[in-house]
Amino acid sequence: MSVSLVLPYRELHKKYNVKGSYYTAYPPSGLWQEKYTGQDYLSALRSVLIETADRPLQLYLHFPYCTAQCYYCQCFQLVSNNKEKLNQMVDALLTEINLLKIFFYQHGIAPHFREVHLGGGSPSCLDEEAFNRLIGGLNDLVQIETLDEFAIEIDPRTVNKDKLKFYNTCGINRISFGIQELDTRVQKAINRVQSMELVEELLEMRSLFKGVNFDLLYGLPLQTRETLSATLQRVSTLSPDRIAFSVLGYRPDVFKHNQMIHESDLPEFIERTMMWEESQKFFVANGYERIGMDHFAKPDDELAIAKHQKKLFRNSMGYSVGRFHDTLSVGPSGMTRLAHYYFQNTYSIQEYVSSVKVGNFPVFRGYILNNDDLLRRHVMNELMTYYVLDMAEVGKDFGIRFKEYFKDELQRLDVFVEEGIVELTEDRLQVTALGNYFLRNICMVFDNLELGYKHNIESGLK
Repeated sequence: MSVSLVLPYRELHKKYNVKGSYYTAYPPSGLWQEKYTGQDYLSALRSVLIETADRPLQLYLHFPYCTAQCYYCQCFQLVSNNKEKLNQMVDALLTEINLLKIFFYQHGIAPHFREVHLGGGSPSCLDEEAFNRLIGGLNDLVQIETLDEFAIEIDPRTVNKDKLKFYNTCGINRISFGIQELDTRVQKAINRVQSMELVEELLEMRSLFKGVNFDLLYGLPLQTRETLSATLQRVSTLSPDRIAFSVLGYRPDVFKHNQMIHESDLPEFIERTMMWEESQKFFVANGYERIGMDHFAKPDDELAIAKHQKKLFRNSMGYSVGRFHDTLSVGPSGMTRLAHYYFQNTYSIQEYVSSVKVGNFPVFRGYILNNDDLLRRHVMNELMTYYVLDMAEVGKDFGIRFKEYFKDELQRLDVFVEEGIVELTEDRLQVTALGNYFLRNICMVFDNLELGYKHNIESGLK
């Protein structure tokens, strides 16, 4: 894109380049209250699932260990190659899984799990023996053979083709590769060196799975529009079914390993903006549909189909096809969403292990949403998923007069209308093509908590 097209947006992008939430949860997880415990979680399970035992669920398992430290990472993870330590974590995860199993058994509930997602960390760093133990425990809680989706996040450096075959025998049907960038200089700058040839070899096994996802990052140290373009060209030949394309988060004040990235090596703001602009056009030109804020999928992928069927759903792991809205999480830092409840497990490995050993769910914070919170959460989800809000429909669904209820918010949107970011008609709030850059800022208008912003790890680690 020529400079003449960049200049009109320069000040607009700078104006709205503010710290804030991506609203994968509302209220954002960093603001959940540290007065909730495992007993509150147990009470919520009873309150919701005894009444609606057939409620569709996702199970998320967070395995916190990786074999190496990627300097860009902002997930909760620890580095270890100690087999004993990894096995001890598997033991603790199995203990928490058993706590859920006991709850369902005691209340005569057959949980309706539709999906399981294994994340972290790098669950792929487990050897087959440890992984088999984990799958055995999961199978006591979840009927794996009936799942619509069983997915795992994979560090390509920790697997080979035989291990992918093994995952297939365990029932896993979707794999997600952490790619980030294929330029060698950039890979060295983020301590994530993995060759194109490695990924190509692993993809020889793709027929064993119903889908392959790639995670890519832009705004990385030493990355330029040219290196990113070359990476995308190479990625297009690998043809993943879905792509999550995220901007680098840089918080050296919170993540000490982020300090290994020199701020002077990061692309400047307008360069990052152009990386996004050119990349999203590349994805669309190469047969992908944009999904929500930062995902792309092939037209025949379930995610793109769900978009057209208006079934998309967004949570802390991105976008899903809408088979569930509630997630029960196990593992350190795991975040649960259940109806109008949120809960999060402790980040402390020691506290996590000691809690589950004595039969307590390791919750350290949570939040109970009121009707206003639920309404605002819905509004944000619609905007970040479909870029449009049917105000009349929302009013009908929630029993409100939308324009009266959100009178102040609509007034604050006037400046967005003037700037061409949104269009307001009698019953619709439409995000424009330009406004797609500012979805977070639009959602901030509907955030009335006035609690500021904290990264979930920033407010969780002691």
